[in-house]
Amino acid sequence: MKKNLSKTLSLLLAGLMTASLAACGGSAAPATTAAPATTAAPAETKAEETKAEETKAEETKAEEKKEAAAEAPKAWTSSGKVQAKSDEIHIGMVNPLSGNNALYGNDQERAMELAFDEINAAGGVNGAKLVLDKYDDQGDPQNAAKGAQKWADDDNIKALVGSSLTNCTAAIQPIIDDAGLVEICVSSSSPTLSNVTPYFFRMGVQDAVVGPQMAKACLDRGFKKMSVLYSNDDFGKNLANGLKEYAEANGAELLDYTEYNPADQDFTAILTTVKNNAPEAVCLCGTVTDCSLIIKQMRNLGMNDVFIMGHTSLYSDKALEIAGDAMNGANCVSVYIASNPDPQVQELVEKFQAKYGQAPDSFAAMAYDMAYVLADAADRAMQAEGGELSRDGLQKALVDTNYDGATGTVTFTNNEWERDYLTLTVNNGAFELLQ
Repeated sequence: MKKNLSKTLSLLLAGLMTASLAACGGSAAPATTAAPATTAAPAETKAEETKAEETKAEETKAEEKKEAAAEAPKAWTSSGKVQAKSDEIHIGMVNPLSGNNALYGNDQERAMELAFDEINAAGGVNGAKLVLDKYDDQGDPQNAAKGAQKWADDDNIKALVGSSLTNCTAAIQPIIDDAGLVEICVSSSSPTLSNVTPYFFRMGVQDAVVGPQMAKACLDRGFKKMSVLYSNDDFGKNLANGLKEYAEANGAELLDYTEYNPADQDFTAILTTVKNNAPEAVCLCGTVTDCSLIIKQMRNLGMNDVFIMGHTSLYSDKALEIAGDAMNGANCVSVYIASNPDPQVQELVEKFQAKYGQAPDSFAAMAYDMAYVLADAADRAMQAEGGELSRDGLQKALVDTNYDGATGTVTFTNNEWERDYLTLTVNNGAFELLQ
């Protein structure tokens, strides 16, 4: 018993001595083993937090990339369900590629070639490359008819695009109807072209809609006293008639309703009369060239406060070039504007600018979409025909078009594309949306 007690006291004494030495720093071993235990925990926590932050950043970046990809324009891919029976799909163009109206045809030509290049680079339409065959109608109906007949007689031509002027397209319609050849246009806006043949499709604006839209844009801003100037051709007359009907039905007062000859180039006499009548708004119904000249001459006469309203064609670099600073403050209706932040619009603008050194106007944008609409319809027609592409098959496929393009979703009602219009204004030499 004493032995056990003595042993217990010895152990207790040794423990007290060890504790005393540790408290005085006399024993390094416990200190060095304790230190890593107290410092390691924060370091490991910090590393874990850094890794978590990096993981979260990577996940956020991946999510943003995924969202951007979802918003980005989809690259062209045909169905691949069939293999094309021919190596090429030929599309015939009939458009003014020279002369006073060449700007219409040139813009469409460039846009379609850009689109065809993209489609072909991605494998074409089920392996078939798109080819654009061109005929210059020079804005003349007789030449347009010759071009249409040339393509109608060529079995390789599966569709026709153009023309830009109503009288040229009117000359084409009987020929494509007889040949069963699809025609699509992004101009030629006369209502007289509607329902003439099931082979005519229009992706462009329509006079029957544009005229009222012009009047509405003025009335919405409180301008009821209007002067209307229109060219003495089908385009000018149809546009002005629709404008007049809508304006008068909605409380406008037409102070002038004046026809002019675009060939005159000097409109000072007409504009002097208009100025004396003091309209709140002047609506212009003519080609880009004569409308731009009229605007320039209006400014020269001191007509700086009047609200100028043009139609869709006025949204053009050509108008800015002809009228110069006089275009500032001028307005127009449009179905498209290059500054639209939509990803598809901006991708088109970037590519067109890179290739041609300028932004695409509305005709170019619609022609670009027209190329893809044709490719999409050709793909669906080939699926139905086991890789063959017939003129009839393409026509049937176009009727069921539902294509989301840079200028909006393209669907046809009675072969006409229906859509809303924007109002644009010129500020510091550039077009922008008018709020």
